[in-house]
Amino acid sequence: MPMKRFFQKLTVGIVLRVVHAALVELHAQDSRVAEEFARMPEGLSYSIYTGHNGPVLHVVWQGGKLRRVRSLEKATCTLHIKSMPLAFRLFTGQMGLAQAYAAHAFTMAGEVADVMRLARLVNIVEAYLFPNIINRRIMTDIPEPQVCFLRTYARVAWGFLTCKYRFSA
Repeated sequence: MPMKRFFQKLTVGIVLRVVHAALVELHAQDSRVAEEFARMPEGLSYSIYTGHNGPVLHVVWQGGKLRRVRSLEKATCTLHIKSMPLAFRLFTGQMGLAQAYAAHAFTMAGEVADVMRLARLVNIVEAYLFPNIINRRIMTDIPEPQVCFLRTYARVAWGFLTCKYRFSA
């Protein structure tokens, strides 16, 4: 595997884990994220695939928590990013979700309401994780953070140190 592809795959895998962790932490910190989760039906699941043999994220809303699982038989909503270079651009803030949609960089399967919920959650997470200079380039409407982004980073880092975001059974 060429070094560039290895680096992209590693970066995308890390960012997927951080996005999951940020969603878990923002559920307790940001009222908009909490509202989105409150409206989720039990068992709602999302799968994000990143190109051929790329990192994958499977999450399930279960017991009031967003749990990361190793695999899903059939997710409620599935996002397939067409290639690793596109996934890398998307997850490193070089391309926003709306730009990726316009460029046909991914396909989605599932109910429109569930797809839109994921898009709203990702926009809020991007507002916390990326600096404003990047957010202005990739988002048309930047959600105002409700808590300091440093607090979110600290909680995510602590969660990784304490193995809070392990796979669920």
